Amino acid sequence: MLPIRSPRLAVLAVALSAACTAHAEAPADARSATDLDAVKVIAERTHTEAGALGDRALRDTPFAITAVGREQIEQRQVVSLGEAFLLDPSVTTQVSAYASGWSSPIRNRGIDLNFDSYRVNGLQVSSWGTEWPLEVMEQVDLLKGPGGFLYGFGAPGGIVNYITKKPTEVPTFSAQLGWREQGIVSGGIDVGGRFGNEQMFGYRFNAFQEKGETFNGGHVDRKVGALSLDARLSDALTWTFDGVFQSRELREESPQYYFRGLTSLPRPIAGDVDNSVPGTYYDTRSSLLSTALDWQINSDWKASLSYGVTTSWNDVNKIFAYIDDLNGDYDVNVYELGGKSEWKLAQALVQGSFGTGPLRHQLVAGVSHQTGLGWDRPYEFSLIGRANLYQRHDIRHDAVGSRVMSRGSETVQKAVFVSDTVDLGHGWSVLAGWRYNDFETKGAYHTYPVTPTYAVMFKPSEAVTLYASYIESLEAGGRVGNSYVNAGDVLDPTISKQYEIGAKVEADRWNANVAAFRLERGANIDQLTDAGKRLVQDGITLYEGIEASADLHLTDALTVGGGVTWLDPTYDKLSPGSAAQEGNRTAGAARWSGVLHATYQLPWVEGLETYAAVRYYGDVWYDADNTLKLPDYTLVNAGIGYRLLASGHPVTLRASVENLANRRYWANAGVGLPRPCALRGRSQIYPPANGLGRPRAGTTGYRAENHPRMAWIYHFTRGPQ
Repeated sequence: MLPIRSPRLAVLAVALSAACTAHAEAPADARSATDLDAVKVIAERTHTEAGALGDRALRDTPFAITAVGREQIEQRQVVSLGEAFLLDPSVTTQVSAYASGWSSPIRNRGIDLNFDSYRVNGLQVSSWGTEWPLEVMEQVDLLKGPGGFLYGFGAPGGIVNYITKKPTEVPTFSAQLGWREQGIVSGGIDVGGRFGNEQMFGYRFNAFQEKGETFNGGHVDRKVGALSLDARLSDALTWTFDGVFQSRELREESPQYYFRGLTSLPRPIAGDVDNSVPGTYYDTRSSLLSTALDWQINSDWKASLSYGVTTSWNDVNKIFAYIDDLNGDYDVNVYELGGKSEWKLAQALVQGSFGTGPLRHQLVAGVSHQTGLGWDRPYEFSLIGRANLYQRHDIRHDAVGSRVMSRGSETVQKAVFVSDTVDLGHGWSVLAGWRYNDFETKGAYHTYPVTPTYAVMFKPSEAVTLYASYIESLEAGGRVGNSYVNAGDVLDPTISKQYEIGAKVEADRWNANVAAFRLERGANIDQLTDAGKRLVQDGITLYEGIEASADLHLTDALTVGGGVTWLDPTYDKLSPGSAAQEGNRTAGAARWSGVLHATYQLPWVEGLETYAAVRYYGDVWYDADNTLKLPDYTLVNAGIGYRLLASGHPVTLRASVENLANRRYWANAGVGLPRPCALRGRSQIYPPANGLGRPRAGTTGYRAENHPRMAWIYHFTRGPQ
């Protein structure tokens, strides 16, 4: 049995066992054929590609994983990763939809995800200053905690894996148009199907563009294209190809705000205040090309061979605002930089099951080789003036820095991994896995860690999984930022360790997830010296917490859900020079977070649906010294959708509003959102629909049988009144 390192985890383990055993002893309800069909539709979205664990049902993984599917993305008109995970109380956004951010779009369990925390179809991609387009994704998964065994190097906050849309079995064609505040016009198409002898070849093509003025005075021009192909070469062998390209140009975006030397906050401004600096921009281009061969050897075994290339390019002339008094005055600094990166990954994987006496094994083994190359241009960071939050300035800055790039970092990561899940019978199973990493950053360090994972699982019924797990991850050392006297130094890699116990339940009309965790991570501490502030590695950051969430289908028309996260994040085991921060809460991590949400099919109009979500964000300390606190706040989002037939074609109209109360607040991302509203509509041009119908039991809305996902989107939004 895995060691329990905290009495909190032991208490929760007893509670989980009692609750889930009670559920397992309850008799199963009889279900009709239509009920079973509806449950199947949902189940198709409850599987995940768990890296070195292979393909698994979410409920059979001994780790907390949040999966956001296509229906939820469209229902809430999601355009950013933070919005996608709005209903997960452990996740907070670091950047609004129409801003470049700086490093990672989201934070999970109080920890920022890093530049190497993102995957598309399992391939590492960059999130620096941009996000991957949700318009071409079928699902987005967040593996919570260290993912070293599953995916290799990565920050312990988690791994995000985008899953692209795949070829459809029947021909489909849809188009969309839209408008989003302040005046962003969008449009796109989605085409899929199969052709050839015995439908041998499959295709899926998506194109999307949005362009216009953002709610805070900026301008965006984003173009997206994606192509997915497959060929069924035989009954056992399938070839696949995926390509994604995105270009995004941001002009005159809002500054990124920081606080300097303050112990209390100035009055927050509205999210639509225009404090942009003319002449500034943040342009990015991202691409992915991948191909694979999948071989179904027999009913028990399958293998795959894959290769992919991802690239990222950016050109930056960005404003950083350092607020230093309660009147809202701030230094206006400009950061000019640019660069590009390229990752190449080759991987061979085999997975299958076999028996040894009374035991049944589920084995996954593989090898991978990944290279990463970077190019950088000289960066320029300079003070260009002073401004005030509450008054429009007349500052302008046009880029003057060099565009010449030079070869930067080069990394090589080779890995061998294996995992075995052994079914012991009577619902019990154990998992053990190891990944050997040969990781080298040329000219910096070379390390050879073995990152293990272990787990014990118990299934009192098919719908319930209880688990206890341990996992490690090696995190690459980051490069010290320009605000430190040791700027440019590369810190050493660190090992993170996580202990987790939890329960997952997927019943016919409800589901629930509970997890308690303890994560130990090497700490980066600001050290004050005569020469200035240095960033050093010292002690650990300790994250202990409990998270719980559930969804309940009260009726065929009404679904309610919610979640809560409690977190105790502290600095521990610091050296005498940093002892003043010992026991402090880590910067940016809230003690409490929560969410409530509901979806209701209105009975008096066929096809009319409403939803609402209330999200609570707890207070956070801005700095490790715990001298400046950002207060808690609550946001309310709501929306309505209407499905109808127009000349035999399904059409979906949607309206939504964020921050319904138009609250002004300071967040980790700086200035909060205003109150953006939107109308959206969507029509499937081919094939035509056979008719509309009520959602079947066990569903959360109209499903693909009656209303396929692709539709024509009309947006209309109004700003704050």
